[in-house]
Amino acid sequence: MILPLTCDAILFDLDGVLIDSNHIYEKQWSIWAGKRGISYPHIQKIHHGRPVTETIRIVAPHLDPYEEAEAYRDGLLASNDLEHVHAFPGVASLLNNLPPSRWAIATSAPRPSALQMLRHVALPVPNVFISGDDIGRGKPAPYPYLRAAWGLNQQIDRCVVIEDAPAGIQSGQSAGAKVIAVQTTNHPNTLIKADLIIDTIADLHIEDAGTYLRISVNSKEVDN
Repeated sequence: MILPLTCDAILFDLDGVLIDSNHIYEKQWSIWAGKRGISYPHIQKIHHGRPVTETIRIVAPHLDPYEEAEAYRDGLLASNDLEHVHAFPGVASLLNNLPPSRWAIATSAPRPSALQMLRHVALPVPNVFISGDDIGRGKPAPYPYLRAAWGLNQQIDRCVVIEDAPAGIQSGQSAGAKVIAVQTTNHPNTLIKADLIIDTIADLHIEDAGTYLRISVNSKEVDN
């Protein structure tokens, strides 16, 4: 990917991209796994970017994924462990300066907990908000980002996806979008299939040019 580049819309993942919340999910997965005798290290390797039901199908195929996903979601909401959840630097001003018709969120997180975290960190809720509860087949399948682009009435090949996980990168690229990866939660070696790798959202400058958006990197070298 050559920067600066232009696009018509930006499709953001949530956790690890806009907000730092990974510790909450790790804690809940550890609790869930401990109660069921499931390998937590296995979960750690594959859960990033995947819907809860998909993770459960992989690590515990003998369990009902929908029943177990509901138990996991209940644990997330009941914990109310939001003290250390925060938006990454630069995110609030970036989102507040983007036209509502030109950005969306597509997250694998359950809708209630994702909205709870967004509101906790005082970030705007976009007009198009796709959660793990809204899609039959989540990431790494292309449908979350296709649905987000459709909701914005934009062509997916004119969208840029910003992700932090291999499953999300695969989802965005298989949908037909360019993907920028931030190395906030996963090792850079796992993100190499992205079109561009940067450290955090703060490395990007996104300008509203009226009929399109212009994306550039804030005066530093980036990988890939």
